[in-house]
Amino acid sequence: MIIYHFTSAEFAVKALRDRRLKIARINELSDPLQLCADSFSDSDGQSKLKAFRNHMNERYGIVCFLKNYDDPVLWSHYADGHRGVALVFEIPDDQAIIAHYQPERFRLDVDAAMQRGGFAEPDLQAFIAAKFASLRYENEVRLICGLNDHFCQIDAKGKKVYFESLSLESFGVDTLKLVGLIRGARCDLKPADIASELLAVDLLPVQDARLDLSFSQIVAGESYPVNGVRSFSACCFRV
Repeated sequence: MIIYHFTSAEFAVKALRDRRLKIARINELSDPLQLCADSFSDSDGQSKLKAFRNHMNERYGIVCFLKNYDDPVLWSHYADGHRGVALVFEIPDDQAIIAHYQPERFRLDVDAAMQRGGFAEPDLQAFIAAKFASLRYENEVRLICGLNDHFCQIDAKGKKVYFESLSLESFGVDTLKLVGLIRGARCDLKPADIASELLAVDLLPVQDARLDLSFSQIVAGESYPVNGVRSFSACCFRV
């Protein structure tokens, strides 16, 4: 499946340089109603819901993608007002969780789940997929990440930050295969800037976005290759 990760030019450069994307923690999602589930079976449902979210937050994170790149609103909201980029990834279909947009909060029997000591895979995927109906335009795709299996570093505030690795090679074990980059219509990130963050053996297809006024949508221009210039000795994570 081909999916798109919208980000600012600054964070795109970091992603290319360090070969990784930041994993979103559940308690820090921009929409506080995301991942809010409740059985509504008793009066203390809210406290159980809080415990449930904290349980999830300590064990899982998500990386968010979109199925399409041609909606100008997506670029306005998620790519720094068209000044950012869309990183193009290919991921296995069986690891993609397609967002399910619904008018009501997702309901899950929290009591039963907590008594089992965890959640069955179908429950977890349904829970992660649930989003409010008004966000349907996003066409979001999510990737679940078990935090114990991922690279972690401590940020300037002393908080743990987790990352999902990405690869530009078609082989290897990384789930995220970076297969392209689309520069926003207002993006100042030059091909030379992109090349400076890639290894000499890398070749990344790049496209330039423009606004199609006839249909009020974003169109990506013809793809052109950008070759990396970094040496292997420069390939390391920077804190």
